[in-house]
Amino acid sequence: MKVLGIILTLIFIFISISFAEQTKKPDFSKLPKYEYLLKRLKKGDMEINYFDFRMSFTKTRDYKPLNPALDSLRKKMIQNLNSKEYKNAVTLADSILKQEFVDMYAHYTCYYAFSALGDSVNAYYHEFIMDRLLNSIVESGDGKSKESAFLIINSNEEYFFIFIYKLKVIEKTFTNNNGEPIDVFKAVDPETKDSIELFFNTSLLIKQQVK
Repeated sequence: MKVLGIILTLIFIFISISFAEQTKKPDFSKLPKYEYLLKRLKKGDMEINYFDFRMSFTKTRDYKPLNPALDSLRKKMIQNLNSKEYKNAVTLADSILKQEFVDMYAHYTCYYAFSALGDSVNAYYHEFIMDRLLNSIVESGDGKSKESAFLIINSNEEYFFIFIYKLKVIEKTFTNNNGEPIDVFKAVDPETKDSIELFFNTSLLIKQQVK
């Protein structure tokens, strides 16, 4: 698990020194097709643009920010991972990734489970993708204000962000930036006791929900 710790430390440093003034937005007219990027990734081309990958997924039929069936699979997957039923956890993660390859919880589960099973090749593959997906959120803003909020495509992304940094949420509130909905989390780092305020732009998932 040392590699993951180093990656997350570097990302957190990036957040600390970032000076983004506004949230990065996608130009949907120029985005590659999700299926094209997915095919490249599965063929071993790991250097795709992961921000474009996440954004292009929002234009597919599978993009459903509210998906009870997938939420149920994800819950079972995490339960299996926590109970060290690693093979079952991977099977459930694969079911999620077939529908939503941008799901960081599923990639994290595969990374952790394959590591425990001694499969370093598959562990690295999923760790790499998870890291790049997470970093594409970090690069969309600095998360320090509503103007520079992290751009997310579903609520799982903001909760995964909080989970992976082991933050303790104190309060969640809502605001807006020029009409765009923003989730605001007040949290504490249990290790340093530092207070953190994080802003997430939820405009993409809210637009999808009201269609």
